[in-house]
Amino acid sequence: MKEITSLGNAVVKDVCNLKQKKYRERSGSFVVEGLRAVEEAVRYAAVQKIFAVPDTANTRLAQLLADAAAKNIELYSVTEQVMKKMSDTEAPQGVLAVCCKPQGFIVADGTVLVLDRVADPGNVGTLIRTAEAAGIAAVVLLAGCADAYAPKTVRSTMGSLLRMPVLCDMPEAEFTGWAHKNNYEIMVTCLDGAQNMYEAEFGARTAIVVGSEAYGASESLKAAAAKRVFIPMQGRAESLNAAVAGGIVMFEAMRRRLATK
Repeated sequence: MKEITSLGNAVVKDVCNLKQKKYRERSGSFVVEGLRAVEEAVRYAAVQKIFAVPDTANTRLAQLLADAAAKNIELYSVTEQVMKKMSDTEAPQGVLAVCCKPQGFIVADGTVLVLDRVADPGNVGTLIRTAEAAGIAAVVLLAGCADAYAPKTVRSTMGSLLRMPVLCDMPEAEFTGWAHKNNYEIMVTCLDGAQNMYEAEFGARTAIVVGSEAYGASESLKAAAAKRVFIPMQGRAESLNAAVAGGIVMFEAMRRRLATK
């Protein structure tokens, strides 16, 4: 294990640069922080490097580093000051990894979640995490969404980003073309011209579209949709958080699948 004690080390600077999207895109890599998240990365992702603050009492960390060494992952021992500089959190957990961004793809079977200009990283991360829990086959982030590999988004996914097929920055026209070519029915969540979600049919190949927090789905996506659905609500609330709304629709889709088995 190599040791790094200098804040000016070139490797440290490279990791710090990954807090910015342009460097993530240029290098094709991103950062995962925290013991549990790095454990998941070693299991499911292509990990380039792991940095850890020495802690002889932490048996989980020792096992993680042993597993990483067995996979020939570069290991670095760093000081708390170096870790704090590389970290994007106020209280770093003492271990982080640099991972390769996977090549995005969409599966041609099962329900797909599509995000249209969802701008908040926390919402994007929560939707990816919820998609995995609801058995969604893949997640598509159309152009204009928050970056799936930004530090806050990665944390919000709680490891789901490492296990889910996620395609980023897809142009809207390319998505609608793909949907029609692969017999996917586009279902947009909105209010105008929509039917009650609980009365709508969910096909085996459905692309559920969740629109931006401020404006909802684009007019062109609504025009391309085979179905428009709304979530019935009681009380005086006018709307739901984008991540909550997406979660409700995804779990209704899962309920329908399970009910037919």
